[in-house]
Amino acid sequence: MSAVAEAADIDGRVHPHCLSATAASYHADQGVAPVPLHTLMGRSDLATAQNYIRISGRAAADALRQVHHR
Repeated sequence: MSAVAEAADIDGRVHPHCLSATAASYHADQGVAPVPLHTLMGRSDLATAQNYIRISGRAAADALRQVHHR
């Protein structure tokens, strides 16, 4: 992981868990639904994958607009 941190110009330790959470957050923000996202992450349990999903306010607002057709 030190090579990853060095390539990204990050001081300190980089943990695989953090990279997974960042990738999950990015893809959720791009509109990937939880079920395909959990498959992409290689998780066997959807609830575990949802721990890594952080949806931005914009993505949440977009989802609500789709439901309410605004």
